[in-house]
Amino acid sequence: MKRLLFLVTTLATFNLFAQDDLMKELQEMSPSKPAQVFATFKSTRIITGQSIEHIAAKHLNLVILHRFGEINGGAYTLWGMDQANMRIAFEYGINDKIQVGLGRSSIGKTYDGNIKWKILAQSKGKGGMPISLGYYANMAVNTMEWADPSIHNYLTSRLTYFHQLSIAKKMNEHVSLQVSPTLVHQNIVDLTADKNSTFALGLGGSFKLSRSVRFNIEYYPRLTAREQLTANGSKAYDYLGLGFDIETGGHVFQLMFTNGDGMLEQQMVRETKTQWSNAGIRLGFNIARTFSFENEKSKKTW
Repeated sequence: MKRLLFLVTTLATFNLFAQDDLMKELQEMSPSKPAQVFATFKSTRIITGQSIEHIAAKHLNLVILHRFGEINGGAYTLWGMDQANMRIAFEYGINDKIQVGLGRSSIGKTYDGNIKWKILAQSKGKGGMPISLGYYANMAVNTMEWADPSIHNYLTSRLTYFHQLSIAKKMNEHVSLQVSPTLVHQNIVDLTADKNSTFALGLGGSFKLSRSVRFNIEYYPRLTAREQLTANGSKAYDYLGLGFDIETGGHVFQLMFTNGDGMLEQQMVRETKTQWSNAGIRLGFNIARTFSFENEKSKKTW
């Protein structure tokens, strides 16, 4: 009888613990309150274009972007290594939804100011938000000397604008996707037949290969101004980039191949002058480093 009683008690206790574990797993899979989804992408940029991610409050992100020349230059240009363009950008988190930034690009000696706003954040669980929604805009000024000094140089003639709405979803731990309707406006165009505004559709994806490595793809087909030429009179092509995110502690290193040398968003959409089909692609990289300005007392502990 004692052995039987011991056996029954043991089985009941085991069953009770098993039910508790099962309930815990179910709660983690479907929490009572929606839990925000983090790290849809590893960086604030998928490759050149903006991702849904932004900087946390009281954090400063320093980003250095670098693009070499076209690899079809062959050995004479060391497959593009002899040529280089770069951009440096600072991004600061005002709060957990809004970041502001400043940047300078070597192409056009262009300065820009930008703002990024996360309108909705994806969350999982009962009543969760299925997507993330964000808005990004910048205003840039080209400071290159005009070829014809006799023409009066109005500041407004040098201004361009970029507006983008991003819709992103982390499908699972391995796949994230983003769609970004985009508008680029240029105050002054070369020919009266050219359009001041260009609409494009940004398409991006990130695929997890390991804990610290992701493969990214980014494509910006223009929906209007398909026949428009670039600023130097050459044919404009749709931008396409392929690359990898490599996370190393406080740094995110992005290595990529693209057919565009412009690292400012409007340059990427309107000024891509080469194409993949004739090896008009270039090696490039982005390096991002984040600095925290939070006080120790204000830091959250989890």
